[in-house]
Amino acid sequence: MPNVRLPGLPNPHSYDTQTPGVVVDRITGLVWQRNLPEKFYTFKDAQRQCDGLILAGHRDWRLPSRIELVSLLDTTRIQPSIDMVAFPSTPIDWFWTSSLAADNPTAAWYVYFYFGYPKTDDVTNSFSVRCVRSDRPPAGRGARYDVHPHEVLDLATGLRWQRAAAPKPLPFRAAGAYCDHLKLGSKPGTKSGEKPGWRVPTLVELLTLIDESAATAPMIDRAAFPDTPAEPFWTSSTFNNGSELAWYARFDQGNGLYGRLSESFRVRCVE
Repeated sequence: MPNVRLPGLPNPHSYDTQTPGVVVDRITGLVWQRNLPEKFYTFKDAQRQCDGLILAGHRDWRLPSRIELVSLLDTTRIQPSIDMVAFPSTPIDWFWTSSLAADNPTAAWYVYFYFGYPKTDDVTNSFSVRCVRSDRPPAGRGARYDVHPHEVLDLATGLRWQRAAAPKPLPFRAAGAYCDHLKLGSKPGTKSGEKPGWRVPTLVELLTLIDESAATAPMIDRAAFPDTPAEPFWTSSTFNNGSELAWYARFDQGNGLYGRLSESFRVRCVE
């Protein structure tokens, strides 16, 4: 799994649009192309388009990885699922990422900004493209996770995860109650016995655990998260900020979908 540093994921989006033609994400440090070409590209042509882009005085633009592009998703809205003030005129399209599918050498990941989920498709298909660059140095290539008996700290995102998933599938509200009452250790600096802030992760947070290099299910680091079932896991992100549907991430396929709150899925809590 690429060691992509996306700090501060629990924080809301914060964008700087002062530089013409680009959007700076204050949370991740990524710099995004703001205005898009009205054209579709195959995967290879999308890579060439970004590699050859000269924008805002920079030439180091590239096609974003799956998780980098996922970080732009705004699941409180649809058509498109992105901040329309920062990214006006974003088409309701599929957008290529640089991440290849581990189980298919002729497929790559895309993010669909109509509803807001990642999936894979054949590299010969033609999708939209939004290029990215960063002024921050890339994350190191050391270990991704700091593993403890019951918790796992993701060194790339700063998120602390429950190591073992809930023992059985739960409806949406029961999953929330499960995390609310979970007691595993305590945060640094908290008083002894104080309740840790465990909660159900957002869709973007949970998608950071997807191991896109895994050719077989479950698509997650199996050393850090052993015995993870290849099943859907709830997120706290409701569909279009509504009250009837919520998003889940599939660890058998790596994509995100939405289901009714009465359906029962697994949950892995985060703090």
